[in-house]
Amino acid sequence: MSGFGQILGDLNRVGVRYVLIGGIALIRHGVVRATRDVDVILAPEPENLERLRALIAEWPATRPDGSPVPDDAVAPGRTIHLVTPHGELDLLAERLPPLSFAELSARAETRRVDGVEALICSLADLVALKRIAGRERDLVDLHDLEAAHGELPDSRTDTPGS
Repeated sequence: MSGFGQILGDLNRVGVRYVLIGGIALIRHGVVRATRDVDVILAPEPENLERLRALIAEWPATRPDGSPVPDDAVAPGRTIHLVTPHGELDLLAERLPPLSFAELSARAETRRVDGVEALICSLADLVALKRIAGRERDLVDLHDLEAAHGELPDSRTDTPGS
């Protein structure tokens, strides 16, 4: 199992609720691209964040500079980049509706990533997140998604091909 699979397997084992976004979601939606980390949006409930804090201590994970991760770094609305023994993990802040965790997870599909089941955000949500981020890498990703799928959805309620 790759580092990605190990990270996801550990998240699943301790019951952390998340939706995969970013490079892995892009790959699962048909774009061939390398990625160096796992990008997730977490369910913001306190119990979920506490499960993640316990896992961070179990690994142990650090910040990219090698410093410890303080408990208050994992909180609703916060984005944090972690280095785990299995690779890098980006915990991205939950967006407002219609891209809240509840809505992202309701539209997500369970797929296998390196042998581990994980929720992958929908194509429409991935497009919306990439458009919001708007970085150069995201614009390239949107171009590649359009090449793979044709015209991209304008809203999260669109479905591919409709």
